[in-house]
Amino acid sequence: VLSPLHVFIVVGALVAVGSVLFSPPRAVMAMVVVATAVPVHIVDATRIPLGLRPWEVLMVLAAGFTLIDLFFRRDLRIVRTGVDVHVLAFLGITLLSAFVGSLHGNASDVILRNMRYPLYYAAFFLVTQSVDARSVTERFSLLFIVVGACVSAEYVLEFLGAIDLSTGNRFVRVARRQGIVLPLSLLMIVNHLIHDRDRWRGWLPAMFLFTGVGFALTLGRGMWVAFVVGLLVSIWLWQSGQPVGRRRWWKGIVLAVGLVGTLGVTMMVFQRVTGAAISAHALERSRTFLDYTRDVQVLSRLLNYATALQQIARHPLLGSGQGTELTSYSFNPESDRYETWRSWTLDSLYLTLWLKMGLAGLMLFVWLCVRVGRHCLQSFHGTRAPPERAFAAAALSTLVAMMVLGISDGSMVNGRFAVVMVTLMGLVMVSNGQNTSEDAE
Repeated sequence: VLSPLHVFIVVGALVAVGSVLFSPPRAVMAMVVVATAVPVHIVDATRIPLGLRPWEVLMVLAAGFTLIDLFFRRDLRIVRTGVDVHVLAFLGITLLSAFVGSLHGNASDVILRNMRYPLYYAAFFLVTQSVDARSVTERFSLLFIVVGACVSAEYVLEFLGAIDLSTGNRFVRVARRQGIVLPLSLLMIVNHLIHDRDRWRGWLPAMFLFTGVGFALTLGRGMWVAFVVGLLVSIWLWQSGQPVGRRRWWKGIVLAVGLVGTLGVTMMVFQRVTGAAISAHALERSRTFLDYTRDVQVLSRLLNYATALQQIARHPLLGSGQGTELTSYSFNPESDRYETWRSWTLDSLYLTLWLKMGLAGLMLFVWLCVRVGRHCLQSFHGTRAPPERAFAAAALSTLVAMMVLGISDGSMVNGRFAVVMVTLMGLVMVSNGQNTSEDAE
């Protein structure tokens, strides 16, 4: 646990750096970095007044900088986008679900803890009001790549520190919460290799391999599937964006096989150097795709889904509100039996939304994602500039990948990754070029 002195230094450094920068775009960038790259144990041990998290402090700073900029430099010229109403409606349903939760007698502290993550989507307006289209491709594309490499470095160091390199007969799965950003980073690299390969030609392949090592160490089956889906979307965009006579779908297949194969070879080399049995554990976890009964964790998750569906059936329209807790089941290998406890989280984006915000919240969030995806397509097909095409393709492939991952993961509305996801959505709308100001109207 960090001492009060360390906490004071961390908080003071955040405020000092944010104040010195006094730049809304840089504050948003710092928010993304802190929400992704800061190790979990530091975040969990840091105590900030009002229970704020480090990235929430930066979010408040960014909001302050944006308001100052809006009042004194832009004369209240508000930038509007095509999904503002959708985001506002989602925030409204989040507040309504908190009220519903209080009506159902849910604990107030759990309600506040639950609703804080969906409310991160208010940061959408920080992005659209403070970031310009040029910064999207010049700064944020690189930022998403770099934070993925930082997280991968943390994973590799943790893995090497946990295994016995002298014998190599031990394997430790690295599964930290910030690893959810790795598919985003990999897809950003892939799409720049496809559409803007001359920009960072020298080091993009190396970054892909290094980030891929950390990604493989997660042994996250859902993230593997999501990345493959995102890769397929990237290839589809690549070929569909070509004139009909120049489309070569076999090139896409070769690229996909080549990228996955290169990652596999890299992991085999890493395994050879460390002596860790990565491939054996990866194969064992992959077998659950064919027989889910092999994994007690999968069975536990399915039991939790069944419990959630029973609760949803009681209040399908408005949900049970924020603060809803479920009886969760999990297998404890030490006691060799299932255990139960009360949990306020659920490993499914869609069941989480339906359970806590009802059918309205679920449908609205999905529609928001669809609308943002359509703007990605408009941006991709509306420009021939390589940086813009690369970002639009990466954003759409990431959005589709995360919606697939949402079947077994709720990070888009539950946890620190919500900050990253809403930032990406805001950047899509900025780069799309569909924005208008109040004065223009």
